[in-house]
Amino acid sequence: MDDKVKRALDRRMAGAALPVASKARMIQTAVRGKGSRRVRKRKMVITAAAVAAVMVSGCFAVQVIHDNIRQTMTSWEQTHEGTPLNLSQSDAGYTVTLDEIYGDARYVYLNGTLSRNDGQRWKVDPMTDRLGTQYTAAGFCERRFQIPHQETLVSYGSKLDFLSDTNPEDSTLEFIVRLDAAEFALTGDATAVLDGIWYEANGELFTLDGHWEITFPVDRKNDGETLEINQTITLENGTVTLERLYFSALDVSADWSGENEALFGEAWKNTYLLLKSGEQIPYQSRGIVNGDGTEIRMEFEQFNKGLGHISADDVQAVVFAGQEIPVA
Repeated sequence: MDDKVKRALDRRMAGAALPVASKARMIQTAVRGKGSRRVRKRKMVITAAAVAAVMVSGCFAVQVIHDNIRQTMTSWEQTHEGTPLNLSQSDAGYTVTLDEIYGDARYVYLNGTLSRNDGQRWKVDPMTDRLGTQYTAAGFCERRFQIPHQETLVSYGSKLDFLSDTNPEDSTLEFIVRLDAAEFALTGDATAVLDGIWYEANGELFTLDGHWEITFPVDRKNDGETLEINQTITLENGTVTLERLYFSALDVSADWSGENEALFGEAWKNTYLLLKSGEQIPYQSRGIVNGDGTEIRMEFEQFNKGLGHISADDVQAVVFAGQEIPVA
């Protein structure tokens, strides 16, 4: 369990608002305490309040905390619906339920819950990442997914987050899984394999044993929307082409092609999605699609920065390195 806890915490804290040294100490403490179910650790720098103060260049700046996941999920559910699953498995006094599945050819989303069978409340701390998105400080120590038509269990391309706890008096926590759907057919069965639980309460780390293995159908509506752009701009290091925008239920991504030096230059510092409302959604990550780095996929800030479900009709332009590419 120790190695699993280390990996889980390392993944979960990658975006948390904690100094690097604090993250390292927390992981080292967790893996040292063999047989211990509770680990005393650092003070949390995040609170359940609406704002948190963070030190920036010797001055205090105010970081606004948002329930981005729930806000965007609620927006999507107003005009769409997922495919019900209602599949549960219990072990070690805890029940994992997969409630519904939705998505498209690019991403698969799973909504689920983790419940205490004794009916007691969790008392789990809130946490926030560097972008101001609020979560519940909990997770599974290890997760794997068996993809249809593949023989091996994989966790590559998966992301799991526990939503903010809007009802702290009950015994249930909500989570959402996002899977890279590149290898998923629109039909067939997949299997979620979840091992162990970690959570934070009153500034202390706890781990729980357990094993949950749930097979679920991946059948879903293809609710994704593709907008072909095919516009090229010239930068100092070469040219890049915005091939298309892809609108998923809770996220927006962009496909680019061009010269490697231009795609991976400093220009990314001024790149974002510009909405007709005037809101900006900054780019968050990019990944290579082909071997020579001349095709990449860029993801804008996860959960659309809490602005709700976004479609092609909501977008005015994509700004790359300060250059605006209009979206018709």
